[in-house]
Amino acid sequence: MAIGQVGARVEGDVYQGLFFWKQAADLLRPNSLVERVVLEHDEAAGVDDVAVFFRDPGVNAGGVMIRADYYQLKYHVDNRNSYSSDVLIEPVSAKAKSSLLQRFYKAYSDLISHNANFRLHLASNWSWKNDDKLACRLREDGALPQKFFDDGPRGDFGKIREKWRAHLEIDDESFRSFAKTLRFQLNHFGRREFKSYVYATLEAAGLKVPSADRAACPYESLIQQFLMDGPNSFDRSTFRTLCKREGLLVDESSHKPTLYTIGVRSFVRFAERLESEVNEFVCVSHNFDGRLLASDGTWSAGASSISTFLADADRRVRLRGVPSVISLECHGSFALFSGWELSRNSGVDIAPIQKPSLEIWRSTTNVMHDDSWTVEIIECEDDYADVAVCLSVTHDISCAVKEFLLTAEGPDVNRIAFVSPHSGPSPQSIEGAGHAYWLASQIPAILTRIRPTRTTRVHLFFACPNALMFFIGQHRDALGPLALYEFDFGIERDGTYQFSFALPLA
Repeated sequence: MAIGQVGARVEGDVYQGLFFWKQAADLLRPNSLVERVVLEHDEAAGVDDVAVFFRDPGVNAGGVMIRADYYQLKYHVDNRNSYSSDVLIEPVSAKAKSSLLQRFYKAYSDLISHNANFRLHLASNWSWKNDDKLACRLREDGALPQKFFDDGPRGDFGKIREKWRAHLEIDDESFRSFAKTLRFQLNHFGRREFKSYVYATLEAAGLKVPSADRAACPYESLIQQFLMDGPNSFDRSTFRTLCKREGLLVDESSHKPTLYTIGVRSFVRFAERLESEVNEFVCVSHNFDGRLLASDGTWSAGASSISTFLADADRRVRLRGVPSVISLECHGSFALFSGWELSRNSGVDIAPIQKPSLEIWRSTTNVMHDDSWTVEIIECEDDYADVAVCLSVTHDISCAVKEFLLTAEGPDVNRIAFVSPHSGPSPQSIEGAGHAYWLASQIPAILTRIRPTRTTRVHLFFACPNALMFFIGQHRDALGPLALYEFDFGIERDGTYQFSFALPLA
C-alpha cells in the first residue's frame, strides 16, 4: 500500500477514535442515558463505525424517543470533492457496485426487524456542493428538511426524493420511513477544532487530557488496539474499568467539583445529548421543525415552558445555593429570555457555557474592557413610534435587516441603530467572558439613546453568541419593552426574519 494511502487510513482511524471517545465519555457521566457504545458494530454493516445505545426511555429527539444511534464516518484526505444529492446515489468507489444510500438502506433493513426508533448518521469532513438543493436546508441535527417530504414530485426537493426512492426501488411509504432516520453532518471534522472539542468533552467527563507538547496520545493508541484486538463494546462498568486501568481517570482529589448545571433546549444538535451534560433541563424542541416553528408549535408556548422551568421555587433555591452553569442549546431569543428570567437581581450566581470550547463564561460585575460598541443611527419615518436595533457580532446582518424592514412583515420603525463591536463583526470579535459581560452591560445605554421614550418598543435583530444574549437578558430591568426576531439561516422557508416573541411576556 502506498504511503499516502497508509497516511489516509491512519488519519481516518484517528478521527473515528476521537469520535468514539467523545461518545463513550457519556458512559462516565452520572446523568447520562447512554448504556453502551460500540466501535465497529457488526449488526449495522454500512453504518457501523460507532454505535450508541440508550437506556429507557431513550433520548428526546424533538418529541421522538430514540433508542440507538449508528454512525458512519467518512474522513477524506483530498478535500477537493464534496457530497451532493446525486453523489449519495453513485457507487462509492470504482470497484463497488452499491451507493452510499443503498448501504444505508441495507443497514436500515437489517436493523428495523429487531430495533425501533434509531437514527443513521453520516459524518464527514467533506461539505455539500454549494449548488445542491440540500446544501443549506439540512436541520441542526442533520435531518432532512420537512420540505423534502412535503414537496410535490415536480418540485426541487420532490425530484430528489423521487430519484432516491427510484434508486432504492422501494415504495413511497417504505422510503419515507427510511429517510426520516437519516442524519447528515458534513464539515464535521475540523482537525484542530474537532480535537479540541473532544478533549474538552473528555475533561468535562473526568478524563485526563493529553499535553499539547506530547506527540503520543493514549486515546489514539487505544483505538488501534480496539480495532485490531478488541474489546470493541463498552458499558458503563467496563468503560470505567478500562479508563482506570489505563490511568485515564482524573484523580478525584484534584478533579474540579461538579457544578450544578441546567439546560435550555429548543433544537437538537447533531450527535449531542444535553441529557448527559446537565442535572436538569427544559426541552421545547417539539414546538419546532429544526430551527423553524412546527405547524402546531408556538414561540409563546416555548417561552412559557422555559419560564415555568426557570421560575420553579425549588430549582431557584438550588441555583441560589451554589455557583451554577447553564447550557443554552437554543435560539438566541430563548438565550436572552433565560438571562431575563435569571437576571442580576434574581440572587442566582449562574454562568453560560460557551461552545464548542465548553468554557464557562463567568465574569464579575467590576470587569472593565477597552473595546465597546460602534453605533450608527439612521432616521426613518417620524410617524412611527417603535425603533429597531441591529446587533451584528458574529457577522454583519445590516443588509438582511434593512431588506426585512422594507417588507410587509417588517415592523414600522422611527429609526434604526446598527450596533457592532469596534473591531467589527466576526466569529472572533468577542475575546471571552469578561469582554462579553462588558459589552452586554453597555446595551441598556444604547437602547436608552435610541428610544424617544422609556416605553418605546425596541425591535431587536441579532447575530450573537448565546452567552452574550444571556448576559444581555440579565439586564432585564434596564432593557425595557423588546420584540425579538430570528433569522431563517437554513433558508428552510423564506430565508428572512420571523418575529419570535415580545418581552415582557404577555
